[in-house]
Amino acid sequence: MRAGAMGILSGRRGPSLASLAHWTKSWPSLLAVALALESGVVFFQFFSALPSWLPALSLVLLFTALAWRWHQALLPACAALAFLLADLQAGQLLDRVLPAGHSYTVSGRVQGIPQEQRGQWRLHLAPESLQGDVATRHSPPLLELHGALPEVPVTGQRWRFEIRSESLHTLRHSAFVDLPRERFWQGLLGAGKILSATPLPLSSWYPLDLLAQWRARVVQASNAALPRLEAGYVQALTVGIGNQLPPELWQIYRDTGTAHLLVISGSHVAVVTGFFLWFWRALWRRIPALVRRWPAQQAALVAAIPVAWIYAYLAGMQSPGERAAWMITAASMAALLGRRHAVWSGLVFSAAMMALLDPGQVINLGYWLSILAVAVLISLGMEEGHWRQALAAQWRVSILLLPLLAYLFGSISLISPLANLLVIPFIELLAVPLALLGAAGALFDWEFAYRVLFRLVALEMRGVTAVLDWLRHWPGALLSVAPGRLAAAVAAALLFSLLLLPRAWPGRSLAYLGFLPLLAPGPAPEGLRIHALPVGKGMAIFWQAGRATGLYTANLWRRPDQRALAPLLAAQLQQAGQKRLTTWVLGDLSLPRPLPQAEEILLPAGNRLPELERATQACAGQAIPGGQTLQFAPQQPCVLRLDAGHVLVAGDMDERTERGLLTRWKGVPPRVVFVPYSWDLWQRLAMHRAFPVAQIHILGEGQSNPGATDSFAPARPTPYWDLS
Repeated sequence: MRAGAMGILSGRRGPSLASLAHWTKSWPSLLAVALALESGVVFFQFFSALPSWLPALSLVLLFTALAWRWHQALLPACAALAFLLADLQAGQLLDRVLPAGHSYTVSGRVQGIPQEQRGQWRLHLAPESLQGDVATRHSPPLLELHGALPEVPVTGQRWRFEIRSESLHTLRHSAFVDLPRERFWQGLLGAGKILSATPLPLSSWYPLDLLAQWRARVVQASNAALPRLEAGYVQALTVGIGNQLPPELWQIYRDTGTAHLLVISGSHVAVVTGFFLWFWRALWRRIPALVRRWPAQQAALVAAIPVAWIYAYLAGMQSPGERAAWMITAASMAALLGRRHAVWSGLVFSAAMMALLDPGQVINLGYWLSILAVAVLISLGMEEGHWRQALAAQWRVSILLLPLLAYLFGSISLISPLANLLVIPFIELLAVPLALLGAAGALFDWEFAYRVLFRLVALEMRGVTAVLDWLRHWPGALLSVAPGRLAAAVAAALLFSLLLLPRAWPGRSLAYLGFLPLLAPGPAPEGLRIHALPVGKGMAIFWQAGRATGLYTANLWRRPDQRALAPLLAAQLQQAGQKRLTTWVLGDLSLPRPLPQAEEILLPAGNRLPELERATQACAGQAIPGGQTLQFAPQQPCVLRLDAGHVLVAGDMDERTERGLLTRWKGVPPRVVFVPYSWDLWQRLAMHRAFPVAQIHILGEGQSNPGATDSFAPARPTPYWDLS
């Protein structure tokens, strides 16, 4: 029997379950049923408001009745059933929203990875009990809490909090993906400020408490053995904590398409499980008595299932790891049936069951990537020459993902396939096993062993990072394209799919023509898009007019606010399909870090900045794409007019300059006004009196993010997942 970790999934040929009853052969296959269930959940996510469940129930009853005579009617019945279940779950979640502005005492377990910033913690809590001044019939499945804690929180740990509930608008906004639907389906239906916190005692027998202790021990050991940055590598690869890695390092991995290697992804779980499969089967074969009682491949399959779940829990039970554990379990159980095609049926059916239990999975890109990762491992079979097959498969998968990334983010990394090809063997086949061995040494308190192993991991990861940083500076390594072009993405995907054909097929090399529709220039966006970026007490306004992009910054005096702008701006430029700004308007002398790249930089007249002296121009009376810059007094902030004066952006000016702005304003009154939180009450009242019909947004810490403003967008109905 050939060696290999996943070859056992192939199994021996044997009777299928369908052969046990002849009448089942006329019914749709398990694969078709699973696809029908999946399609029902996907179709539900296209609705912008919660639909009534009565039509779906009627279709379920109708097609179920037809299925007794026409067996293929079972497929639309399954699709309607999946739609109905998703609808009912959404309605139940809406009833569990925690009202804002009330005091509660809540006890529960920490879920996910707590994040620390400037002495404050932000964590997710699964409530076990909730009591407050307002009675709640059902508590939310998940709360996001923030505040100071007496000690470091650990995943799985039990706490009791006194909280003040807040609006869901206080939830953090992601720089690259911010989908309210994901939070809704996750059950994140409450937010609060921590007033007091008390850790509850851990039990010595409860598995989640034991895993929490293990995670804390690994974190403490890595911090004691290594500097902060290098310990961050170890924690990211072992327990899924990446907050010790700086933003500029994450940017290197994002630009090269390898950020998935620094989180506990499905591939990490698959690799760890694969190593255990290989080890357990080799060990089982060396004991003849065990082989006579049970074949080695089946014993390895049964033993690998708990390993996948234990590793997923140790890594914080994040969504990618949980999905991979589910799929490995399904694939392993299906392989025990004795036929190879059962593996694929089990994989697809497990994906459908996950979608039924959590309909929000289908809008998560990681869900589909997890399916793809496990499917690649199954298809490879890990036979002779399997590592060459794995590298070739990784190359094909990286190419096939480019259309999806271009459609979603407006940016493609041309070096992503090469970068993944180079570093995946070093990280997943060397760094991850060494880091896990070091974590095991930390659990057993073998100090010399884990210090040596952790240092080897840190040394390897520093080398990998240096290679990736060198690759991303190649000419044309990262290309910005027009996002949201479905036709171009579909055309590229169809051409790239030729890579899945056998090598001997003619025309296979035409697959690389798929780059042409992605790189072809798309139509210029119509209208004006404006987005206020949340940067703490600072102020940052991003706008796009056609292909031109601009940025207005002010009040970025604090270092955290200066650093916060970089990932937010990178996300906006990716969505705009641009590499750099067309215009950067400095409302005052504050500067973000790092400095944005812009073709034109405008600074208030009468001021100078040595760092930008050669590149800046005075902002007084300058025409810019989408608007104009003004200045009403020397050494006072620039004022920005956009959309022919319908949008006004003003910085932190004194009252005299503010009066001059209001009295000398020419043209139509603005419909939208952005001002910093530092404006006092009298300035805000004067703005209201001058422009009574304008929507005035106060930007800064403590204010809700107004989000995107499109001056030409018609009013839309509020979707059910928008809980504002």
